[in-house]
Amino acid sequence: MAEDWAQARPDELVSSKSSLFFLISNEGNQHLYVTQANLWLYFRLLPNTLEKGQRRKVTVKVYYQEPGLGSRWNLVEKRLELKRSGWHTFPLTNAIQMVFEKGERRQNLDVRCEGCEDAAVSPLLMNQNDESHRPFLVVQARQVDNKHRIRKRGLECDGSSSLCCRQQFYIDFRLIGWNDWIIAPSGYFGNYCEGNCPAYMAGVPGSASSFHTAVVNQYRMRGLSPGSMNSCCIPTKLSTMSMLYFDDEYNIVKRDVPNMIVEECGCA
Repeated sequence: MAEDWAQARPDELVSSKSSLFFLISNEGNQHLYVTQANLWLYFRLLPNTLEKGQRRKVTVKVYYQEPGLGSRWNLVEKRLELKRSGWHTFPLTNAIQMVFEKGERRQNLDVRCEGCEDAAVSPLLMNQNDESHRPFLVVQARQVDNKHRIRKRGLECDGSSSLCCRQQFYIDFRLIGWNDWIIAPSGYFGNYCEGNCPAYMAGVPGSASSFHTAVVNQYRMRGLSPGSMNSCCIPTKLSTMSMLYFDDEYNIVKRDVPNMIVEECGCA
């Protein structure tokens, strides 16, 4: 099953310079299982007296609070050796899994950097003047309860028929060399359409991409079509996908890209 991902922004209400609060939206899906979650933090190197090219060593501790008031804090720790300013990730899968399991949407974090002051390293947490380097959380999840999903009208390819249908197809950005600028998702089910479009498919609900196509297909069925108008299996419903990527200036951009996912196929 395709994995959904969501970008969470820090809540504006912070209690200290090291605290972050995220509100996580699952875009209407109530039964999701978190497969991966990562916190992205940007570390800026400030001018210092160290030798040029020398790596700056710091220890970053990300404390996350379990759901519920007064609950305990757990720790994710990572040692960094920085040569230049840039982004670094911290795994928070267990933390976000607990949030989803409890039916909560809020994740409290506290970020501490040991050695940052001495090494002239600045973790950028909440800076209203630098939106492109704000911390963000990327969550990947899959739906685990399909009982209440509405069945789509288009045919799904299962190998038992040669009729026009939707074939599931996973697109891995790594295989086409796009993983160096696309942050999330790492891939997605874009799908495609294949199969035959005989004349009787014109009357199948949901198979026509437009009213015009339905009318023309009725002419085909009755042998009244002028010339040879062959029907083709094409996408009749496409959906939008959210993407997180680096632009030309290495800023992080979130964009909803239309017509990325083939949802249904039909004859036109």
